Amino acid sequence: MLEAAAEIVRTGGHSVFMVDAPTGSGKTSILSALLAARNDQQIVVVLRTVSQVSIYLDEIKKIRQNTNKRPRVAYLVGKAKTCQLRDEMDSVYMGCDLLKIMTRQLLESKMREYMYLAGRSQDTVYDPSKDESLLELIMDEREGERSCCPYYLLSKEAYLLDGEIKFRSSRKAQEVGRAIGDNIIYLDELDEHCGDMCPYEAMALSAEDADVVILNYNHVFDDTYRDAMYNWLGLDPEKTILLIDEAHNLGDTVRAVNSDVLSQFSVKKAIKEVESSRMKARKAGLNKSLAVAEQILPRIMKFMEKMNEKGTSSEEWFDPHMFSDFVFGESLVREDDRMVAELMNLGDVIARQKESGSESSEMHLQKVGDFLFMLNFAKNDEAYVPLKYTDKRQVGGNTYTSTTLEIRNLDPSLQIESVVGQHHATIMISGTFSPPEAYELYYFAKNGRATIITLPNQFPPENRLVLTASRATTQSSLRDDRDNVTEIQQHLEAFIAGVPGNVVVYFTSYNLLNQYMDICTTVAKAAGKQIYLEPRDSKEVSSVLARFFQAGLKSATKPGVLLAVAGGKMSEGIDYRGEALKGAMVVGLPLTAYTEIQKTVNEYYKSKYGNKQGMFIAYTLPAMNRALQALGRVHRAADEDGVLVLCDFRFASKGGMGVREYLPDWMDREMKVCSGRESAQLIADWVKHHKRAEVPLETKGLLNVETDNNEVQEPILQTGKIKKTRLLNILAKIARSKERFYLGTINNQLKKEDRLDSTQLKEMFTDEDFSCLGLKACYVHSIGEVEVKRIRKNDK
Repeated sequence: MLEAAAEIVRTGGHSVFMVDAPTGSGKTSILSALLAARNDQQIVVVLRTVSQVSIYLDEIKKIRQNTNKRPRVAYLVGKAKTCQLRDEMDSVYMGCDLLKIMTRQLLESKMREYMYLAGRSQDTVYDPSKDESLLELIMDEREGERSCCPYYLLSKEAYLLDGEIKFRSSRKAQEVGRAIGDNIIYLDELDEHCGDMCPYEAMALSAEDADVVILNYNHVFDDTYRDAMYNWLGLDPEKTILLIDEAHNLGDTVRAVNSDVLSQFSVKKAIKEVESSRMKARKAGLNKSLAVAEQILPRIMKFMEKMNEKGTSSEEWFDPHMFSDFVFGESLVREDDRMVAELMNLGDVIARQKESGSESSEMHLQKVGDFLFMLNFAKNDEAYVPLKYTDKRQVGGNTYTSTTLEIRNLDPSLQIESVVGQHHATIMISGTFSPPEAYELYYFAKNGRATIITLPNQFPPENRLVLTASRATTQSSLRDDRDNVTEIQQHLEAFIAGVPGNVVVYFTSYNLLNQYMDICTTVAKAAGKQIYLEPRDSKEVSSVLARFFQAGLKSATKPGVLLAVAGGKMSEGIDYRGEALKGAMVVGLPLTAYTEIQKTVNEYYKSKYGNKQGMFIAYTLPAMNRALQALGRVHRAADEDGVLVLCDFRFASKGGMGVREYLPDWMDREMKVCSGRESAQLIADWVKHHKRAEVPLETKGLLNVETDNNEVQEPILQTGKIKKTRLLNILAKIARSKERFYLGTINNQLKKEDRLDSTQLKEMFTDEDFSCLGLKACYVHSIGEVEVKRIRKNDK
């Protein structure tokens, strides 16, 4: 895997490498191969969630500890996580934008005062950190009374360029930014490290000369974000290597980026924006634009109000041509494109007026303009579908309805190819790229675009039991069949009662969860377990998980049974490590509801790739990923054991409705197909007789090298010019100052030309060598490194 990744980087030419690697395969170590193979390229790691940032910071730390390399790393995460004033604002982004405008205006005003007092010259620079009267003033400001952001203020300084006042990063902000690159600063340490500087600004500065920059999916795959972000960070796509983690999520993200939503609330706000800006617009000579806005916006509102009367809560297609006729049809001469351009022009002018007046930069008129622009795609491209749906809310004793319009993108391939085609090379890694050829077709609209590698499951098979139902199913035609319901109930009972410790059951929908709620509750109670439900409100997820994790502790008296939905809030991106989870069961093949909209998606892909491949990509592939992601919660480390159950006969069948041929090889090989009654016995036997395959931290003879005939080679006494005795002396010296370290740390004491790679170091020592020095060595499989630590008295 590592050599293949390095070769892709050396080849360049916008090449693509897709890696299907289960948990434990050391996917993130691919970063070290990219760093070794690159020339002057920067590496952009693209992540879906903030929680993944620390994983890559850990990887950089290992590289620094085990080699003579010190790659610089920077990351940029949302202001909701980094803004020093985030607890003061309802909307961090709106509040931050407003304070930023006010801070720049304050800086400009102070710069003018400074020039008046100190004289005007091209060398004039105003540093707010040296203005004691200003600092005293702003530091006394309270929440809700701020005239500026003190952190952003101290991150900037004003200067003259060609007679105009400009802004740039302050010297202190540059120092803080450089320090972030020099060190490895985790997100929870960022506020303390930045002190009175803006963390967001400091992170951007640290990216300017970073070897590795960590961004999120939207930063890279949204054209608007990427162009601005790359320009701000100084990134050149042709000199950038993309490393996309959890890449099975890329399609959904890109589709969302290329979709657009217009709410009734935004239309109402846009109408108010036009009304409040009418006089200024006329003074600016925008009478035509104003007339267009005053005609179009009420017509859109009227269309939405008609939808409110129908009250359709489910997604429905609407005719984009009829919508355009309704909105633009009052004009004597139809010039839809020109009218949209006039509307967007007015939105830009109002946005600038808001900025100069220290108002929030959120612009609803621009949202309307963007939506009408996207409407053209829905008229002319089958990859864009226009949708409408209505929400009802109870406030007090009243019911309020609100319609939302959406232009939904169905096909991410054009955008993914466009972005990948601009970068030197792209590496996509995922634990659930199964089957990888289907993802390649989905992402690039053809096979053969990428080099693909599928790695085996590195975890011991002895540590898992994989079961699949032989008869049970959640097919709609059999969902309420008495025998089928009984079969599912037997599988649930066998799993919940038979697997010791915490377990989770994933259903295909909340309706199915509710159908089997009673049986799960009854079985859990009889087994001495507590039921936990996935909350509808995402804000409650963390508290439910905390209680569920607590129930999984060995000291807990009542293990938990979590009932959740596949593809929901608790099926991906959460690390159920250690004893937190001993089993996962997926009830049914988690297909998307077969609505009219899903039928449209299916027909689009069938017409593009043929019936079989098209239906698989549109309908079955997302379901396979939901199931595999759900089961992947159990084994997060090599020494963990547990039971995996796929409760639907379609997972056991090939051809027709079956999906077995699309499962990972290891799962297909280990799968035991059984009835509900048989599953109880299989689980009971496995729990009783299986012996966990231990993955010890230290292994006898771990650093000795065996030949093919199992004879141990003579220990190596010298490599190149470096004798073993010298290395032992260095090892002893390091051990006196550090209780725990990686073997590669030895290289820090050697000249560059004498340094050894990890394999040479590993072959140089035996366990006896470490023992004589009061040390023990353990080979950490997940990172392929040898960890050394002192032996404590109670360890002997």
